[in-house]
Amino acid sequence: MRKRPARFLSACCAALLAVNAAAVTAFAEDEKTVSADSGIIFSEPDDAVLYWATQIGWDKETWTDAPSGFTSAENGFIYICAADSIYKVDNKTGEIASSHKMEGQASYATKGPTYAEGKVFMVLDNGTVEAFDAESLEPLWIYHNKNGGSPTCDIVYNDGRIYTGFWNGEELDADYVCIDITADKADTVEEKAADWEVTNKGGYYWTTAAFTDDYVYIGRDNGVTVSDSEDEMTLLAVDPKTGKTAERGGVLKNDVRSKLVSAEGKLFYTTREGCIYCYDPETDKSSMLDVASYLGLEGYSCTSTPVIANGRAYISLGAPGWDSYNGSLIVVLDCDADAELAFDVAYTLETSAACQAEGVFAGVDEDGYNVVYYVENGFPGTIRVIKDKAGMNEPAETVEEADMNGGKHICPPAIFTPQGEHAQYCAVDPVFDPATGLIYVRYDSFNILAIGKAENAGDIFKKENIIHPNGVATLVCMSDSTPTDLCDESVLDKGVKFSLEKFTADDDMVTATTTADGLYTGSGKKPVSAADYDLLVAENDDQYKRGLAERGDANGDGTVNITDISIIAAHVKSTKAIDKYSLNAADVNNDGVLNVSDISGAAACVKSIQDITEEK
Repeated sequence: MRKRPARFLSACCAALLAVNAAAVTAFAEDEKTVSADSGIIFSEPDDAVLYWATQIGWDKETWTDAPSGFTSAENGFIYICAADSIYKVDNKTGEIASSHKMEGQASYATKGPTYAEGKVFMVLDNGTVEAFDAESLEPLWIYHNKNGGSPTCDIVYNDGRIYTGFWNGEELDADYVCIDITADKADTVEEKAADWEVTNKGGYYWTTAAFTDDYVYIGRDNGVTVSDSEDEMTLLAVDPKTGKTAERGGVLKNDVRSKLVSAEGKLFYTTREGCIYCYDPETDKSSMLDVASYLGLEGYSCTSTPVIANGRAYISLGAPGWDSYNGSLIVVLDCDADAELAFDVAYTLETSAACQAEGVFAGVDEDGYNVVYYVENGFPGTIRVIKDKAGMNEPAETVEEADMNGGKHICPPAIFTPQGEHAQYCAVDPVFDPATGLIYVRYDSFNILAIGKAENAGDIFKKENIIHPNGVATLVCMSDSTPTDLCDESVLDKGVKFSLEKFTADDDMVTATTTADGLYTGSGKKPVSAADYDLLVAENDDQYKRGLAERGDANGDGTVNITDISIIAAHVKSTKAIDKYSLNAADVNNDGVLNVSDISGAAACVKSIQDITEEK
């Protein structure tokens, strides 16, 4: 029998709960809403834990290994590129499973691979797209565009086809292309042709396609230099079958360098000089707010994909230059997609560096706040959090930070700061993976970091095996079973180990520890790695059933009835004592004492006067 030391209840590495699978890119489309129990939400530095970090590519002198974007696929792997190779990485451990040479080069600002239908697609330099088998990484086909260009756009998959664009310069032609993903030839790398190609002066940079029943909508550059930023253009609307284009979306100022976000039946996007748009494809009408001009910000830029959630829009604006606290902002706007004027600025918050990658919408917390994370594109690559809801003129939490000259700045709280060799700039979009519950961030240190929430100790074991006698989480188990029998697989994948190999009737406590060596919390501290659990070990099915019974169900038959009242009353009157396996269920009000109040509570339930609301 293991004797009990002082109770040590602490946060430790545990199961991270999954959220909506559509939330991979984390901008809040209609189908991408996640809830308060998503498991991703953390708003304090010690709530965020680094689970693993893997460096892929490293040539800091020439940057020829250039850190590309990446994707986390449903088959349990991350696909990422560096230099002329594509890598397959285990999303739970960070271990490189395999790699393969590509027919082109990933370059700085290269967007990441895309996974679909058992294939991985990568956009490369010189207008190249290459397809690989997701399991073997063997090449399947390759596409070469006539105008070439840099691989500056994400690949988007839709209905058996992929879509991406290229960029050659502010005033040069480049194409946006649609390619059928089918590999027609066996045992050879097929040379693919596009279904259609749409040429645009100025090309396409950091934007994506969005889809309606009638059109593929594409953002684009306006074909002139930045100094001529008042030149106007429109969205491109492309017939998905023929590639024929139409100009839709009204007049836009400057380049669209954000993704097109579908939400509430509308398209949302920003333009380079700091405007946000809400476009209705049904009516071909737009609402726009020139946020930078509204705030009086001369020379600010916007490459920020808007986050749209629960009556709010979130974008970031980058100030000129690279100094810390140079005035870069996150802007929070009221958002009503059906109003004539869809946007109004609610408030702004400074960041120590511009946030140029996508924000991650993590869902709504237990207090009803939207939770949105942003990664700074400045050393050390701090991750900040905004907790906010419609109607507020400031967020739920802010911090005051000082610059080198003593100037004061009101900022969103920093909830994770990369340490040591991990720290660097970040211009790559973070990715949330619902299968692991982790946020993955790719830094210019060439490290990819897996960051998640440190759960409470009670979340290590399956909730259906946890009871709470007198408010203390207790594990109910069968004799000769093992701790791993009562854990979700995701917990074991994160390296949790236990002080007992097998439970016996003499055991009253088990300690869970994690293999957290080399990892740290958002504040840089070593995460606490142990937790103790009370045990209730049953030797037969009846004891096990009664130990896990709901409040009031003293005999464990699944129903609170007159028999349970009699059992509780007999114990209270000292006529017949109940054993430890029924104590929790018999303690109807969970006050740690069996008395007449528990009899009354059970009776009220049987008479349908009042339900028993205490957790078991």
